[in-house]
Amino acid sequence: MPVDTISLKRSIQINLGVIKKRMKLKTAHHFTAILFIFMAIMINCDSNINRDDEKNGLLNTDREFAQMSVEEGAAEAFKHYLIENAMGMSHNQHPVFGRDILYQNLKRGQENYTLEWEPQRAEVAAANDMGWTWGKYVLTIKDDQGQKQKQYGKYLNIWERQKNGQWRVVVDMGNSSPAPVD
Repeated sequence: MPVDTISLKRSIQINLGVIKKRMKLKTAHHFTAILFIFMAIMINCDSNINRDDEKNGLLNTDREFAQMSVEEGAAEAFKHYLIENAMGMSHNQHPVFGRDILYQNLKRGQENYTLEWEPQRAEVAAANDMGWTWGKYVLTIKDDQGQKQKQYGKYLNIWERQKNGQWRVVVDMGNSSPAPVD
């Protein structure tokens, strides 16, 4: 609920005049300082972080991540967007720990596949330090005969906001889905 600062200031000034008459001047100055600090806190309470803006910001970061995968390859995109001690949990695979190991796994055979995804939704924790996104992916692989085969799936990424304000992936999980119905 917005704070009407003009009414609040007038009310404080009227009440302050009454209080000053009853209190010694030194005590009134301390009270005034405390009152203004309280007022500043109350005014700032009205400027809550816009939750939708935070969610959209994280969703856009995931879209940039996806775009980098298409333009530069999945290995490079994951190397850029994962934290150093990230965990990968792929379908029918054991968990993999560490950005560098994930990078090496993705780099092998990268010329034979393209990983594309479309983020669907994002949520951000109240503290704005963690969040998650989910979406749908398409993995296009060239087989031994040079034919392109498509595999479909869904993913969930857990993100952590870094000290510099950027979002980075802590956990990347994915598994297969049936092909979409046209």
